[in-house]
Amino acid sequence: MEKLDFVILAAGKGERLWPITNHIPKTMVRILGKPLLEWIVERIYDRANRIVVVVGFKKEAVVEHFSKSRYADKVVFVTQDAQEGTAHALLQAKPKVDGNFIAINGDNFFDPRELDRIVGLADKGEWFLVCKKVEDKSSYGEIVSDGGFLKKIIEKPQEKKPGFANTNFAFLPKEFFSFLSGVKRSQRGELEFTDAITSFAEKNEVRVVEFDGYWNGVGYFWNYLDVSEFACNNLLDDNREGTIELGVVIKGKLHLGKGSVIRAPARIEGPVYVGENSIVGPNSFLRKGAVVENDCHVGSSELKNSILMSNSNAPHFNYVGDSVICEDVNLGAGTITANLRFDNQIVFSKIKGKTVFSGKRKLGCVIGSGTKVGINVSITCGMIIGSDCKIYPRIFVKENVPDGTSLQEVIVHTSSQ
Repeated sequence: MEKLDFVILAAGKGERLWPITNHIPKTMVRILGKPLLEWIVERIYDRANRIVVVVGFKKEAVVEHFSKSRYADKVVFVTQDAQEGTAHALLQAKPKVDGNFIAINGDNFFDPRELDRIVGLADKGEWFLVCKKVEDKSSYGEIVSDGGFLKKIIEKPQEKKPGFANTNFAFLPKEFFSFLSGVKRSQRGELEFTDAITSFAEKNEVRVVEFDGYWNGVGYFWNYLDVSEFACNNLLDDNREGTIELGVVIKGKLHLGKGSVIRAPARIEGPVYVGENSIVGPNSFLRKGAVVENDCHVGSSELKNSILMSNSNAPHFNYVGDSVICEDVNLGAGTITANLRFDNQIVFSKIKGKTVFSGKRKLGCVIGSGTKVGINVSITCGMIIGSDCKIYPRIFVKENVPDGTSLQEVIVHTSSQ
């Protein structure tokens, strides 16, 4: 079994994940307490000669985490200073790559079990590009093959039909870097990996390999929730190191970290993840897919298929459904996140000024880090509240809230004779 170099692209900012990515790059968002990028590094470590991570936005977070990890002996970093596209990003790794290599997008989540199989295909010696069958190819680069070999990639075709999406996961020779160097800027003004591998495939056979497992390119916050839900259902370690008081009802899998306490009469319907040093108070209800990270407090509240990041609190009579609550957020008593439209239609969000439909009937909100929410606040479906905001009591949030906003009710005082 030959050792390989791996190149992981992890330089992007992830603007569509605002405000989750205000302070960390997209590849460092956590799934069951572990950064997205680490899920990949963990699985490829034993096969790797060297793992080259291309960093850029907030690179310090990536470098610090992996320099202190058990993977530090194989992980090296190169920097993409300007975000000029995937071909440009991959080209930065050239000095660190010795021979044949595997390229992977660091902001994708791959079922770890299937990832092992795909990496093993490199032993056959055939260059390959990995695709994934999707229901709507219009959101992806569509792979067109002939006889199992790559012919071309069509970027975001107009037809909303099933097809095979490009994952930018490929096994390639060192000579591929010359094709990266020859790429011209696309209509988006970027240097694209897809153009380089299409040119390479004109002169070399590139087998198209289907990824037969869960895959998700974490673009929007609902993708993040989807990945978290998959991990809860399929990868959760049922390990209870904290304290569970007598009278707590637990059904299904529960991961409970060191120093955490679940107080009676709380109810847990797993799979549920609770990190370290968190408190789940009396009368709390954690439903399937609830993720409570480190140093959190949940009290007399209900969480369902949601992520409560570290140092955040849902302490008094809150409902958090299908939502992401970032670090250092406090929800006032009675604050509710709606996750189902009154007309039962698909939930949409405003992302970078455009309306984007989530494809989901049930979807809550995102609240950015450092935001303080007052009592009895109601947040409607699909809303995005930025970081470091103040949402005053009794506000009904029905539009996105920019970072640093102070949102309060206008009270008009009248005098009577």
